[in-house]
Amino acid sequence: MTKSEATHAKGPVFVVGSPRSGTSILTWCLGQHPNILPLEESGWMGRLAIDLGVGYRAGSQFGPRSQLSALGVDRDAYFEAFGKTIDAIIHQHRGQLERNCKRSAAPNLAAVESPFSISRSSADPKSRWVDGTPEYSFHICGLRKLFPNAKFVHIVRDVRLVVNSMLHFKQRGVSGLFETEQQAYEYWSNTVEACVRAEHALGSEIIHRLRYDDLVHQPEQALRNLLAFLDEPYASACVEPLAQRINSSDVPAGFQARDASTDARVVERALRLSDQLQVPCEYYRPTPSARVEFEAGFNKQVAFAAELDTEYASAQRKVTALGKRLSLCGIMVVANVVFAAGATLLEEAHRPGWSRLWLALSLVGLGIYAVIRRAGLMQLLARVGKRLKLRSTTPNVGDGYPYDAHRVSRKSGAGV
Repeated sequence: MTKSEATHAKGPVFVVGSPRSGTSILTWCLGQHPNILPLEESGWMGRLAIDLGVGYRAGSQFGPRSQLSALGVDRDAYFEAFGKTIDAIIHQHRGQLERNCKRSAAPNLAAVESPFSISRSSADPKSRWVDGTPEYSFHICGLRKLFPNAKFVHIVRDVRLVVNSMLHFKQRGVSGLFETEQQAYEYWSNTVEACVRAEHALGSEIIHRLRYDDLVHQPEQALRNLLAFLDEPYASACVEPLAQRINSSDVPAGFQARDASTDARVVERALRLSDQLQVPCEYYRPTPSARVEFEAGFNKQVAFAAELDTEYASAQRKVTALGKRLSLCGIMVVANVVFAAGATLLEEAHRPGWSRLWLALSLVGLGIYAVIRRAGLMQLLARVGKRLKLRSTTPNVGDGYPYDAHRVSRKSGAGV
């Protein structure tokens, strides 16, 4: 085995879990290890896995007549090849990442040597990397296909504390990660349930569950166990970031998120799951049924994305057709006004008022048409179609399998 193959054999580490559960601080803790490069939140790899699934589907849908099938390209090997390329790109650009870090910390040179350093020494091998994007909770299957040797860390925090933090979090003037208490509880439940499904599908050897309280109150033991899971020796530097707080929402003492309109069933569902996960996790093996469901979830994401462009093109054609019909309606409205005006001028004495009423109603119709046209119905419908497409790329709290949830992570901070 070559050095590059040995490096890839261990695979990257992904920290998953709900935003505001400690994903950022844990990523920095692991990033202080001499063999682990911290990347914080990337956000694009989960969607890339889905897009690659769409590409493989297009390249093999006609069997031997399709290029990938004709070349004998296996689906797993196809994904893994792209994963190896991503891994190589990250390692090749490590130096640039370190230079950017030092440049941004130039006004405060002490920050370069802080507990949040990219590298503490140029001699650190940093042969693997850790990514702390919370929304990858929904993309564990796709990431596992890109990086078959990847390990995942599911950090879980009491939902009550998470919801309070979500609703109070402020970053760059943006107040609140979610607008309502119910949205926060729903998103926490869907994110954590996605991680639990992955745990049951892959087992404890692939996904390590870490309680936030253990990280805070027993940091050395928690990180020793975690690094043993990652097959890395313990490094005391990994504990140092915990001495500082990052991305804190500074929730005041006694702050409680309470909303009378919140569905009690949503809260009960989240509290029940949260209490279950606070119990120390025992070793468990993956189950075939959970693995089938796990794979089906990823295939569902791929199928949805593959059909999205076709449906959008169909919607665009309908919008164009409606625009043409609107133009035809406009011609008819104008013609009706002309006829009504002519009838008014030629009104017969024994039928007073009827033509004037006709003209009045015609002018009203013309006014309504002008308002609709001025609003730009074609553009409005096109905008609606685009919005529907964008909506399909945001977290779907109904089934826990969004196409792309990165919209949330940009506001989340996902720290302590």
